[in-house]
Amino acid sequence: MPHKLSLVVPGLCGPVPTLDGFEASARPLLELLRPLRKQKISVADEAELLADLFGLSIHSPFPYAALASLSCGLDAGDDCWLHADPVNLQVDMQRAVLSDAQTLGIRDHEAEKLVEQINSHIAEDGLSVTMADANNWFIQLDNCDLRTTPLKQAVGRNINALMPTGAGAATWKRMLTEIQMLMHMSDVNQQREQRGLPVINSLWFWGEGRLPRPGNCDLTHVYADDAVTAGLAQLERIDHSTLTDPLVLAHTMKHDGHSLVSLQQLVEPLSYADVTAWLEAMRELVDDWLKPLIDTARSLDSDVSIYPCNGLRYHLGQNNKFELSKLMFWKKDRLQDYVDTQ
Repeated sequence: MPHKLSLVVPGLCGPVPTLDGFEASARPLLELLRPLRKQKISVADEAELLADLFGLSIHSPFPYAALASLSCGLDAGDDCWLHADPVNLQVDMQRAVLSDAQTLGIRDHEAEKLVEQINSHIAEDGLSVTMADANNWFIQLDNCDLRTTPLKQAVGRNINALMPTGAGAATWKRMLTEIQMLMHMSDVNQQREQRGLPVINSLWFWGEGRLPRPGNCDLTHVYADDAVTAGLAQLERIDHSTLTDPLVLAHTMKHDGHSLVSLQQLVEPLSYADVTAWLEAMRELVDDWLKPLIDTARSLDSDVSIYPCNGLRYHLGQNNKFELSKLMFWKKDRLQDYVDTQ
């Protein structure tokens, strides 16, 4: 059986705030993808795609936190898990805009101190925050009645309309307000302010759910740095490696099987609507990852699928039979048909 390669690349086709000046900057990607066939698929976003690729039956909501906790070395068990990630909120009279932990440079001792202070406060509610690392905090729950917004859908946005809903939402909002007051007064944030650093002044609750039952899939190896994809590999007992050298990774395609590669470099710049950073990350992604992997796949007559996580895939089948008329969205007059704008 020939080797199969699935490249999961959320953000490859936007959405971007504007298309102005996009054509020239996207030329390297055009040259790479032009031979591939564009196809509609039944799954519309990354969560649905991952569930499909891993052969899982997952009903909404997608259990981001349980899967991430598994990959972080925690005992997920049968409990409901919830992310309680440290964030910064820029608040004015009308808006509260969220920045995630990746932008805050949180040190381990700062995270440990804040978690200790928060746990002292919420212990009376029978809750406890577990710190996997400085950026990833979790809460275990008895039930998953809460409904939340994934972090990447809240980053860079006004979160006033994105707060938790469902049973007990009022209690969670009250508790969050109390936690925010506690974090505001923490010596951790006083010291950060003195150093000119953004404060860690809130938590973002998201990703509620329990581990799903393992499914059936043909994946044989997973390459991923993100906790959710790594957690899925662990759940399914599939060999997992972190992303290192793309040339070393490409070498594995000389073997039979089905490899999945998760490339998340475009998520953060899109979350913050930073077109310049997105274009730069896209060029690096093409040069450092996509081109070496697809070139190797072509030489080995592999079956390749690129998933931008927007309801489409770009496919290179066996025997290198391309349809060069496909994927012509880089032509100026058709660009808007393929790259979403916000």
